[in-house]
Amino acid sequence: MAKNRLEVSYDFDFHLVALSTGLKAYKLAWTLNRDLQINLSKLDNIPINFSKGEPLSIANYISKREHQTVRLLKNRSEYADNKSNIFLLPEFKKFEYLLMVSDDSATFDVNTFISTIEQIALVDFVLSVDAAKLKSRYNLIF
Repeated sequence: MAKNRLEVSYDFDFHLVALSTGLKAYKLAWTLNRDLQINLSKLDNIPINFSKGEPLSIANYISKREHQTVRLLKNRSEYADNKSNIFLLPEFKKFEYLLMVSDDSATFDVNTFISTIEQIALVDFVLSVDAAKLKSRYNLIF
């Protein structure tokens, strides 16, 4: 008997920016709203259950416009304590937050976006990340 096989491929058509800062999530969202002229608002945490390991609860802020969606995610799980660190992207343990930017307009420039974030005094380090090359890239699909 012939077997059918379902192959699924995902398109990572967003810009991913990793942020390192000592700010709390709500304070970072407020600062990004002010400096980037966006409107990040808090949504329910995103629960992620893996078949192996502990579940994650990721802080989630989102700003939607007509052609742009900006999502601020906390890289470390809300359930994590000092003993166990559970990360959304384990490759980037040094970064506390991730920005996922989906923009369909022709005027968006990711380099200008990143340089604006770099100007924020309370943000220590900013890094543009190619999500398609990450080992744990499927953690970003929800």
